Amino acid sequence: MKDPSNVAKPNRILQALSGLALLAAFISGIQCATTALSMKNAGGPIKVFELGQRIPRNSKILYVMDTSGHSEDRFLAGDWGNLGSCRYRPIIRYLKKEVKARGGDAIAILHVQKPGIWGSCFTIKAFLLDMIDINNWPRLGLTEEEIRRNLDAGVRTLDDIEGIWASGARSEVMMDAAAVSVARVYEGSQNMGDPAGTLVWRVPPSVIQAMGQLSPEEQSSYRIAIIKAAGDPNYPYAAYILDPEIPEWQAGFLKARLRKISDSSGYEAMWYGSTFQGDLREFHLDETGALKANVIVKLGLKYSIEQTLTRVYPPTAAKYVPD
Repeated sequence: MKDPSNVAKPNRILQALSGLALLAAFISGIQCATTALSMKNAGGPIKVFELGQRIPRNSKILYVMDTSGHSEDRFLAGDWGNLGSCRYRPIIRYLKKEVKARGGDAIAILHVQKPGIWGSCFTIKAFLLDMIDINNWPRLGLTEEEIRRNLDAGVRTLDDIEGIWASGARSEVMMDAAAVSVARVYEGSQNMGDPAGTLVWRVPPSVIQAMGQLSPEEQSSYRIAIIKAAGDPNYPYAAYILDPEIPEWQAGFLKARLRKISDSSGYEAMWYGSTFQGDLREFHLDETGALKANVIVKLGLKYSIEQTLTRVYPPTAAKYVPD
């Protein structure tokens, strides 16, 4: 049974952050998370996810663009005399050129400030994205019933890690002192969301929505099958998700590659979060026999994740006894 608080907690924290602290922290901490499994779809059209539209989970953020005229992202610097540069569609065309130049293939609109009565221009904040190609994402072509039969077959001794496990993850957004400091400076230079001049800035709902969609653990609980697998000699075990709830994920998709830690105290995993981007996690046994990991993941914002793997089937690793 899922704990709804695990899913809602990151969003509650996001909503609690006042002003543009959220976006400022994201801009200051943006990093291009990588995965060896991603493939470029070069030469295709640039996709545009309009304001409020769901951002697909297989999106890797390259940069956050701000066309308000601050810092290096000033839109078409030197061309403000051209009234056409203040219209929405030309700005979108500019963003398309920017994301293509950075090797990406999509943009997602985070916030749009319409021109005011004094003739100001549109202000747009947007993610520049690289869409991870998941058409050939590694997957296991077996049903859960077939996996259970193979585990029961008794052809060989199962390793301790092999079986079906329930994964539960609790994630929280972290704001360190440096991020808060940058956020305060950024807040002081902005007036977005404060048309009345009250000096109280608020994160636009569209920004909160976008951040929530791109958190590393959107689905807080699911089951995985861990088996011996070829394909990566450094990680002899592979975990495949059995019951995904995220549209881009499919049953049988690779969720992690694992190997024993050298001192046999646990397992190291290259774990693919719900955004298909990998990070290293170390799992260690607790007194109940569960495997637990604590990891900090950076996807622009910094997330603290506590994850627990509990064996579902077989109850203990089956030991093969020859006839």
